[in-house]
Amino acid sequence: MTNIYNFEDFNSFDFFLTIELIFISLFLLALGSFSSSLIYRLSPNFYKFKKNIFTSRSFCPKCKSNLSPLELIPIVSYLFQFAKCRSCKSKISFYYFFNECLFLFVGLWVFFTFGKTIYSLIIISIFFIYLILIVLDYKYFYLPFSLNISLVFIGFFSNYFYFVFIDNNYFLIFDNPLMFSLYGFILGYFSLWLINYIYKILYKNDGIGGGDFILYGGLGSIFGPFSLSIILLFAAILGCVLYFLKKDSSSKHIPLGSCLIIGSILYFFIKKNELLENILVI
Repeated sequence: MTNIYNFEDFNSFDFFLTIELIFISLFLLALGSFSSSLIYRLSPNFYKFKKNIFTSRSFCPKCKSNLSPLELIPIVSYLFQFAKCRSCKSKISFYYFFNECLFLFVGLWVFFTFGKTIYSLIIISIFFIYLILIVLDYKYFYLPFSLNISLVFIGFFSNYFYFVFIDNNYFLIFDNPLMFSLYGFILGYFSLWLINYIYKILYKNDGIGGGDFILYGGLGSIFGPFSLSIILLFAAILGCVLYFLKKDSSSKHIPLGSCLIIGSILYFFIKKNELLENILVI
């Protein structure tokens, strides 16, 4: 059975027409720009502007002037405006430029690896949500329910209809791909919930945010129940590193959601490249 782990890589752009590569690149840049916009609009800072998240036009946070269509062109507008707002000349964060370039390079790698397949669309969709969640959790300790639950739906959809993250070994245990995602979600959600429940009994306050429960369940629905221990191990190691690197020693908060996402990325590459297969991955 073909899945994303044993898929035969294309590893060649000769498979694409030039016009296809142009449209794919523009599509990826637009997604990168859109993800930057969503990160800003979903952040707690956006509410002070009293604007609608979905319908309001893009604007400069400094002078609040609406941006013209030319100012919304990914990468090009940043370079031609010399990273400054055309109205108030305030500096535009380098993050917007970096985010668009990152999405372009990651997206092209995905199409380079998986070609014009459902795998590419699913991976790009997951990366789109991952990127937004990582930044929001790292900066604001905020994991929007809508994005978390989107990962859950992607997990169930991709595995039930296309067996994307299910390899042949799992059918020795699960006779239905729906159970693969369902057990992954349940185990992911309730394992963190239980840890937090015990912590709350001992210390009288929450140690893990509710958004992390759903996120971990979403990762379980995508990668299955056997992935969760490895993902959590990577997340714990990364969380410890972030804790010791934090300059503000008075704050003990760690963006667990961001760590879990990065842990799942590491798990995917280990599984995809069959690294330490007999030790870390079933």
